[in-house]
Amino acid sequence: MTEPAVHTSVPPHPSDAPPAGTTSTPLSIAAASSDRPPTADLVPDLFRHADLRATLRSITDGVASAAGFRLSAVSVFRNSDELEFLVVSGDEEAQAELDGDVTPRRIVDQWLAESEGWGGLRFLPHEKAIRLADHVWVGEERTIDHPHAWQPYDMLFAPLMDRDDQLQGILWVDMPLDGLRPGPDKRRSIETYARQASEAILVAIERSRLAEQVRLAAAARRVVRDATAQLDLDRLLEATVAAAREGFGVDDARVLLDTAEDVDSLDGLSALARSLAHGCWARQRALVVSPQRTAPGLLTADEHAALLAGLEEKGDTSLLLVPLGAGTECLGRMLMFRHDRADWSDEEADAALDMGHDLGRAVLNARSFAREQHAAAYTQQLIATMAHELQNPLAAARGYASILEDVLDELGVQDADARRSLRGLERASGRLVDIVTDLLALARATEETDPTQCPPVDLVGLVGDSVEMVSVQAAPRGISVTLDAPAHPLPVRGEPGDLERVASNLVGNAVKYSPDGATVRVTLTEEPDGPEGGQVVLEVVDVGIGISAADQEHLFEEFFRSQAPEAVQQPGTGLGLAIVKRVVDRHRGTITVASASGEGSTFTVRLPRADA
Repeated sequence: MTEPAVHTSVPPHPSDAPPAGTTSTPLSIAAASSDRPPTADLVPDLFRHADLRATLRSITDGVASAAGFRLSAVSVFRNSDELEFLVVSGDEEAQAELDGDVTPRRIVDQWLAESEGWGGLRFLPHEKAIRLADHVWVGEERTIDHPHAWQPYDMLFAPLMDRDDQLQGILWVDMPLDGLRPGPDKRRSIETYARQASEAILVAIERSRLAEQVRLAAAARRVVRDATAQLDLDRLLEATVAAAREGFGVDDARVLLDTAEDVDSLDGLSALARSLAHGCWARQRALVVSPQRTAPGLLTADEHAALLAGLEEKGDTSLLLVPLGAGTECLGRMLMFRHDRADWSDEEADAALDMGHDLGRAVLNARSFAREQHAAAYTQQLIATMAHELQNPLAAARGYASILEDVLDELGVQDADARRSLRGLERASGRLVDIVTDLLALARATEETDPTQCPPVDLVGLVGDSVEMVSVQAAPRGISVTLDAPAHPLPVRGEPGDLERVASNLVGNAVKYSPDGATVRVTLTEEPDGPEGGQVVLEVVDVGIGISAADQEHLFEEFFRSQAPEAVQQPGTGLGLAIVKRVVDRHRGTITVASASGEGSTFTVRLPRADA
């Protein structure tokens, strides 16, 4: 798209006196203010308008009137290194044609290189500017009959330089009311007006950019927050699209990941978008595709035209392509579309790119979580399969050992070594049976079922049965197990077998690690309704060997066994508390432990109370 700047041209006028004999046409009426000194309030209060364009239009209106020109405009550089017209004042035809128009940086550099320096102004005469005709807007082509008449391609402008002496944009004036190129005195007046206006324009632009950055940073945070709350990849992508629609005010949004695409089956535009995402990630920028933006350095003219045609076919007018990635790897892209709405600002592109970084990391986290879930499911399936396969051989081994013992009795064999070997075989096979039983319980505790949909179970009766069973085992060591529970039922929803295993395991461990003659206290209570409803609380307290702080960090991990000497002496599979934790988690409860080495332990389980 070719557009550009406002124009001006011709050798400077030696004097500022109006030429004699000029006719009174719209281009030859001298402005009453053209020779008066600049006033302090030439530029309106730039904070009067919240909208940047309204602020700039007030400024350009004041510049045109004070400097004696019919037309004034402001164009600003985008991050894409294209100069875009933001505001055009004074001529409806120029406004319609130039508003939103962009000019490549290389053309702007040519204007600056070939123009004459008039103090803080630059003047590119008609005879030079005409060589860049494709990038120069021409309004009124009639000129007055005067040696210093303003020519159609004349360009008069003031570069907008920031504090770091970087070119941020251009302030233009065109169509002088007297129809003449300004002489030295008038140039100085115009330069003064331009300097005042330039300062105000730069402040207004910076203020607008900061406000937009704040707004978009908040929108990007909402997108990332909603997306990263999801560990499931599909849900993450859905949350991203929904949040982007709201936060960035887009009509449509899509997230496409490279791993979900078959490169060979992509159509031309999709393949181009994928390639552009990788190019954008390498350059660390987002890409705007619109009729006004040509994306130099990323898109060829043909690619730009093809993308615009694709947008038009789908009823869209512009696209913001955001690469998603982490580190040096581009993982995919987010495409945000707008229908018949404003172009994308640099601030939107910058905020979207930051969002692409955060979402890239979120995608990697979701993938890691999915791999962990898959590995965990595979591990549990393997454990369950192995445990089932071991049941029959173990049962056969124990059976053969029993038969062999009976045969020795019948034959009257009193061989001590044979008897000792049989007892060892019985103990070993019994230990293996315990391990298999725990492995099957562990696999069951990990099943994707919802036990809270089960009928209510009275925890008072269930815990009472467990305490009675463990008390029998504790009696030979003089250990007493007490139960303090209400007389009325305490219902929770769950699977009775799993809940009984929780109680038996906790009470059994308390007895196992308590000294002879000790007391294990078991209590059942209920807590009143809280934010998540009422809860039933099971507490098991012992005065045994206790658990160190280091061991507590791994207490609920599979196959964890404490290396404390007192604990090593006790038999166990290292699966009991892992099973308890998983059962409690599946029942939407919590389990905590309070302990210290040599001071006993208190395990507390909280489960949601069943509704009446």
